[in-house]
Amino acid sequence: MIRIIIGAGLGLMGGIAAVVLRERNKREEEAYERELDRYENGKCYRKPDKPALISPKVGIVPVVIGGIVIATGSFYAQDIGEAVVLRNFGGSIAGHTSEAGLHLKAPWQDAIGWDIRNRQINFFKDSKYAYDGGSYEGAEVSINDASGTKANIDIQVIYSLDADKVEDLYAEYGTQEAFVTNYVSNDLRATAREVAGKYDTLTLLTDRAKFTDAVQAALAEQWKGKGVIVEQVQVQDIRYAKSITSAYADAQSAEVAKQKALNAQETAKVEAETKKIEAQGEADANAIMTQSLTPEVLEQRYIDALKSIGKNGNLVVVPEGSQPIVGK
Repeated sequence: MIRIIIGAGLGLMGGIAAVVLRERNKREEEAYERELDRYENGKCYRKPDKPALISPKVGIVPVVIGGIVIATGSFYAQDIGEAVVLRNFGGSIAGHTSEAGLHLKAPWQDAIGWDIRNRQINFFKDSKYAYDGGSYEGAEVSINDASGTKANIDIQVIYSLDADKVEDLYAEYGTQEAFVTNYVSNDLRATAREVAGKYDTLTLLTDRAKFTDAVQAALAEQWKGKGVIVEQVQVQDIRYAKSITSAYADAQSAEVAKQKALNAQETAKVEAETKKIEAQGEADANAIMTQSLTPEVLEQRYIDALKSIGKNGNLVVVPEGSQPIVGK
């Protein structure tokens, strides 16, 4: 719209300049004719100089410039990752585009860009509140878990906007900054608090991933159909009071000690069972051996031993009823 005003102003200036110049030239020529007539009639002794006339066509220059300004207002360039809402002079919405490139529009329409790339909402400790091109940053989020215990969390959400919803978003919020500041960021805080109230202290301390997944699912459901797409949620830290974390640490230490004791008992049981099995096995083996050593078997082993000694050239003397004597 500003372009139209500028272009129309330049065109008007050019037209006025042409009229003014034409009238000026007319007056200058009439004055010249009068002076020339006096000179020719001997009423003055100096012949007048011809006036320096300026062509009214000079006024065409601002008219042409104004036309160019208006013509350039009929185009707009759109970047990748951007959606554009077209607004008429009266404030009504004329449509939107989501494809990158050069587009046509009426000169009286404004092209309002919305960034639909992935952007971040960060809430960290003592951060200052700030908006930057679709991204937003603020202080930590305070929550209360299912037992009413208070904690502070650092959370980050990566989101993007649905290009087909920018008309609705513009109609309701006017600017992307107002939408992110007044809706997206506030909704994130409220959802994180609501989800935290469903989990006890121990779960939040030990299973942050479960809490993170729950927040992401809740946000996706909350923003469904509203033009906001949840790309990723990260709960980076959950900070309870020192008394809470100390009590948890003591409980963890007690649990570890208990588990060590149980493990030691289990090990002792296994070792005792192993010794029992080994002892039973040895007893069974001795029993089998005892049962197998009959007089016949013992006599045969005795004969085999004498034969083995005799093979090496040894003399074996076995008096009846005595021990064998071995000699070379």
